[in-house]
Amino acid sequence: MINELFLPKKIVTGIDSFHQLSAEIAQQKMKRPFIIYSKSALGGQLNRLKQEIPDVHFYEISKGEPTTVELQRALAELGVNNCDGVIAIGGGSVIDLAKAGAVFAVHPKLRLNDIPNLTELHRLPFIAVPTTAGTGSEATKVTVITDERIQKKLNPAHPSFIPDVVILDAMLTVDVPPSITSFTALDALTHAIEAFVSTKANAMSDFFAKEAISCISKNIETVFEQPHNLEARQQLLMGSFYAGIAFSNSSTNLAHATGRALGVKFHMPHGQCVALMHPFVIQYSLESAYERYEEIAKIIGLNGTQFLSGYLDELNRKQHIWKSAQQIAPLLTDEAIEQLAEQALSGNGILTNRKVPSSEEIEVIFKQLRKRLQIEGGIVEWQQCQVEK
Repeated sequence: MINELFLPKKIVTGIDSFHQLSAEIAQQKMKRPFIIYSKSALGGQLNRLKQEIPDVHFYEISKGEPTTVELQRALAELGVNNCDGVIAIGGGSVIDLAKAGAVFAVHPKLRLNDIPNLTELHRLPFIAVPTTAGTGSEATKVTVITDERIQKKLNPAHPSFIPDVVILDAMLTVDVPPSITSFTALDALTHAIEAFVSTKANAMSDFFAKEAISCISKNIETVFEQPHNLEARQQLLMGSFYAGIAFSNSSTNLAHATGRALGVKFHMPHGQCVALMHPFVIQYSLESAYERYEEIAKIIGLNGTQFLSGYLDELNRKQHIWKSAQQIAPLLTDEAIEQLAEQALSGNGILTNRKVPSSEEIEVIFKQLRKRLQIEGGIVEWQQCQVEK
């Protein structure tokens, strides 16, 4: 079996490495860069960048995850300003929009669903600067854009989506709200675990997945408890990056398939959704990937696989993930769960699960989530949540 490793061409890391952005823009021969950013990510850096890069054009992304409508809006501004390169400064939503923008600026008539079928795909020069740790989008060949016409997340993959340059500076993550820090870190941990148990896992993706699991599990609670601990934040950022490489070179599976459906249905952040689904997906998949889950447990420092889903449940409790979604428990009706299962089955991540689920089995997983959320309101006990069929 031949494995090909997909990576950004250049990776710049370390505290204050963001200050090298101007030099990297020059090296990429961008004369009129188009910077897509989130307001919370740049803060006081905006004026400095305007002074350092005279012909820059800024585009502030709307709140929420990127859509086809916002993509067209960004492309219109990029075209009007004759920009010749794209820079993303922000979380996964910003980076995903920038990926698509860099490609569609060159191929305006292309459709998202056509991208995976293309051998070559040209784009504008592209630099990614993540400000969360994280979605790992800066390391992946995937972009996630919601098609508002059909209310579905599209996640086409192509090596051209991988940036030319990635800058990893934990200073940019310090002011991220605690909830987003937790959502994105747990998303990164899910990326790493799912990449390792994926049916497409290989020696190279395994290496980065295990490094990611180690970095994230050792630092996720420290960052939550000590938000200004830069060393822990840098390690978490590196772990997110490693996880992005891992799943970009293998895949995610059922936690992401169900999480995407949950996010579209209730307009919830992606990281929050996969964190909610992951403990139950592990319970469902445990026997089919027992040795792999056992190795993951050892990396984290757990005594056996039976504690892995419990570890994730406890992380969700400590970082207030269960409480953050408590309000959707009454909305998870049997009818809504049937719709969620159908949508999960229609997306990516089903066939790469070691145990391929039926619609009925996915419904059980969502019902387990419903009961776990009801626990926060004192409606049911945890034991019921584990055994419902």
